[in-house]
Amino acid sequence: MENSNEKEEYEDCYEDQNEKEKNETEENNNKNENNINETEKEEDKEKKELNNEQEEEEEQKEKKEDKYIPYTIKQAQEKSKENNNNDNSSSDEENPKTVLTEEEKKDIEEKIINERKNAGVLYKNGEYIQALNTYNLLLKDAKKAELKEQCCILNCNKGICFNKLNEYDKALESFKDALKYNKDYSKALCNKMLLLNKKEEYLEAYEDFKRLKTLDYNLWENYRNLEGELSYKAEIQKKKMTDEMLGKLKDMGNSILGKFGLSLNNFQMTPNGQGGYSIQYNNNK
Repeated sequence: MENSNEKEEYEDCYEDQNEKEKNETEENNNKNENNINETEKEEDKEKKELNNEQEEEEEQKEKKEDKYIPYTIKQAQEKSKENNNNDNSSSDEENPKTVLTEEEKKDIEEKIINERKNAGVLYKNGEYIQALNTYNLLLKDAKKAELKEQCCILNCNKGICFNKLNEYDKALESFKDALKYNKDYSKALCNKMLLLNKKEEYLEAYEDFKRLKTLDYNLWENYRNLEGELSYKAEIQKKKMTDEMLGKLKDMGNSILGKFGLSLNNFQMTPNGQGGYSIQYNNNK
C-alpha cells in the first residue's frame, strides 16, 4: 500500500519541465538585477565612507584646535571656581532639604522594619556583605526620617556584620554609633563589651560589663562567667597604664628638677589612705 504521507511530500517538491524552465528564466533575470543593485550599493558605500572620513578629519582638527588653546592659570582657576559654584547650586536645587510628615515617617519606618527582616535572612545565610549594604541603605532613610530607634538598631546590625567580616575597628565604631542614638541599648553595649574583650581592651570592657548588669540583667547573665577574668585583666591593665603614666611624669619631672640639682628620688610618695598620696622631701637621696 502506498504511503499517502510520502506521496504528498513528493508532490509538494515536484516541478514539471516547463515550470522549471520558467523558474530558471526568472532566476537569471533576478540575478542580473541583483548584480546591478550590488554595484550601486558598493558605489554608495564608497561615497559614504569618503564622507565619513572627511567628517572625522574635521572633528579631529576641531578637537586639536580646542586642545591647544592658550589658557592661563588664572583663567583656569576662575573656570574651576565657576564650575564648582554651578555644581553646588545645581546640587542644592536637585536635592532640596524636605520636611517629612509624620505619615511619611511612619511609612519609611515600616519599610525599614520589613527590609531589616530580609537583611537578617542574608546574614543567616552568611551573606554578610549583602546584609551590610542593605543596612547602609536603610540607615540613610532612617536618618532622613530622623528615626533614632531605627538608626540605633541598624548601626548595631552593621557592627555585627563587620565583626563577622573580621573588620573589628569598623565594628566597634558602629556599636559606638548605635549607643550615640540610645546609650541604654543593651544589645549594642553587650556587643561592644565582647569586642573590646577580643581586642584586649579590658578596662573599658569591664566598665561596659558592669553597666550591662544594671541595664539588662537577663542578657548579662549569659556572660556572667566573664566577670572574674575581666575584673582581673582590667586591674592588671589599669596598673600597667598607671605605671606608664607615672613613668612619663617622672621623666618630665626629672628633666625640670635636674636644672636645680634635684630629682624625684628626693621625694617620697606614700598612700594617705584616702585614695591619694602624700609627698615628703628626703634630702638624703
